Amino acid sequence: MKVVLCAVLFIFIAACGDAVPESATATEGRITKIRVEQPVQRDIEEVLTALGSIESIDDPTVSAETSGQVQQIDVHEGDAVGTGQLLAALDDTVHAIETAKAAAEVRRYDVLVQNQENEVKRLQRLDESQSVSRDTLEDEQAQLEMLAAERDIARKQWEHARYMESKTRVTAPLQGLVTRRYISPGDYVSAGQPLFDLVSVDRLRARIAFPERNAARVVVGEKVYLQTPAAPDITATGEVAAVNPQIKTHNRAVEIIVEFDNPGGWLPGASVDARLVVERRAKALTLPLLALANREGRDVVFVATGSSVRAVPITAGWREAGRVEILSGITPDDRVVVEGASMLSDGSQVSVESAESAAR
Repeated sequence: MKVVLCAVLFIFIAACGDAVPESATATEGRITKIRVEQPVQRDIEEVLTALGSIESIDDPTVSAETSGQVQQIDVHEGDAVGTGQLLAALDDTVHAIETAKAAAEVRRYDVLVQNQENEVKRLQRLDESQSVSRDTLEDEQAQLEMLAAERDIARKQWEHARYMESKTRVTAPLQGLVTRRYISPGDYVSAGQPLFDLVSVDRLRARIAFPERNAARVVVGEKVYLQTPAAPDITATGEVAAVNPQIKTHNRAVEIIVEFDNPGGWLPGASVDARLVVERRAKALTLPLLALANREGRDVVFVATGSSVRAVPITAGWREAGRVEILSGITPDDRVVVEGASMLSDGSQVSVESAESAAR
């Protein structure tokens, strides 16, 4: 009985011994299909992203510069206006009278000065023949100077009266949009009273908040790309015009101001996505992000050499649009695995898939 059991056990062990090498051989012979690319050299921009809001650079409140009753209003909220365009007109009756009175006063002084000049010239001729006293001549010359000074004052008053009369016509100080109208026809307004709010939309600015850790990297003059959800297909380009010297305590962010030309249809108050270019590098080596793998806590890529691959530790840089910058570890001539890297290890046997096969 013991002899039989030993014989059976011997046969079982022999069978198992044959099976182990067969499995190991199958594992060692596994070939992984891969696709390779050589690193692409391109100029890259390192970009920081943040959110902000758009506002107008110029948004004046147009106020009355003189008092009077509103006679006409030529614009409404939402209207586009040009520089110097009439917005409203006030009753100018009183101002027209004041202008006429001031003009008459100037004409009166013109006559007085002319008469006094003639008198002084007459006395000067008499003085040459010693037919008039020196004191009389000097008195008349002093009178001429006084009249000339008073005429200058009258002219200034006339200019002021004309200026105030012109201010009964309220005009736009810039090209833009009317965002608010405060008055109605028939209202009586006083000097300094708000009449309209305008906003310029040809040139805008955006206030952007970047995390404080990036404060030192934000420099005046850097290029910024802007997009707004209101027009997602349009990108505006601007520059950092100013950097707030204080960190905001409520969000620990540094605020920057970006000025840019309106690409068309953008309005103050809209939200904006900002991409700030903080560094540019020429001819940087880049690979698809899929080429990266992590082995034992390190970034590696797999370089194909013949029918196998070797794991190469690399230093990764900026990542954007599905690509990664490679700072060190490979050369432009290396054939790097860009598909199938996740299944590889150093020394793996591979089969390189052709571009035609990948396309199919």
